[in-house]
Amino acid sequence: VYRISIMTENENFSDVSADRWSVKHIASLSNGKILEGYPDGTFKPGSPITRAELAAVASRFDKLSAMPINSFSDIEGHWAMEYINSAAAKGWVNGYPDGTFMPDKYITRAEFVTLVNNVLGRKVHKDNILEDIKVFPDLSFDSWYYEAMVEAINSHLYSTDEDLSEVWCEVIYPTLDL
Repeated sequence: VYRISIMTENENFSDVSADRWSVKHIASLSNGKILEGYPDGTFKPGSPITRAELAAVASRFDKLSAMPINSFSDIEGHWAMEYINSAAAKGWVNGYPDGTFMPDKYITRAEFVTLVNNVLGRKVHKDNILEDIKVFPDLSFDSWYYEAMVEAINSHLYSTDEDLSEVWCEVIYPTLDL
């Protein structure tokens, strides 16, 4: 119901043309206060996304969790500080070993997928993944994000174990008409 109530193709960003392939998505999420543009009236639809921007977008889908202290050493005074702290409190984002978040660093594919999986409560351990799955050619079995990436790119049926981690039962190979 909420999705239908915010759907629109009308937006006011100076750099989003009416014939852009994503105009209805940008306009609808802007209308729903999930996406915001920049102070100069632009949206920058072809630009990379920062870690802070994605933390803010994810947090706008939920209520903010207040934090008495900052979760990371480098976010004090940052425009997204509340969003980053809230996302950290929910377990959606992690920082780096040195205690920083690096909010203005562009987010990587692996970080993006990990955040989305965390928001959705999706997790699987390597030993619960079935064979014959789809993987990207550059996805190493030993990478820290292997499980998150495989979780995101494979449609599957699953049950959950005592840790609320998925145990895959069947991989589904849909035919997508994109």
